[in-house]
Amino acid sequence: MTLQDQMIGIILTFDKYAKGDGDCSSLSQAELVELAKKEFPALSQNQSKDELLKGIFGKLDMDGDKKVDFKEFMLFISCLAMAIKESI
Repeated sequence: MTLQDQMIGIILTFDKYAKGDGDCSSLSQAELVELAKKEFPALSQNQSKDELLKGIFGKLDMDGDKKVDFKEFMLFISCLAMAIKESI
């Protein structure tokens, strides 16, 4: 699998979860929580996952519109990739 394939996978994953509330251009807080829990199973085992995810959502929603658009989502993915790299 190429890096391009993996990037397409990230885009398709965003699109899959973003359409949950009818707005395909962004993730609501509930959609982001669902994505994080299903796509990052290790996170689901964390006792304080709900508080952690609410905090992450607040930081990602840089424009305060209560949604995470694709650009904001990619910052989330970048931060997660850096955290995962430090843990392996």
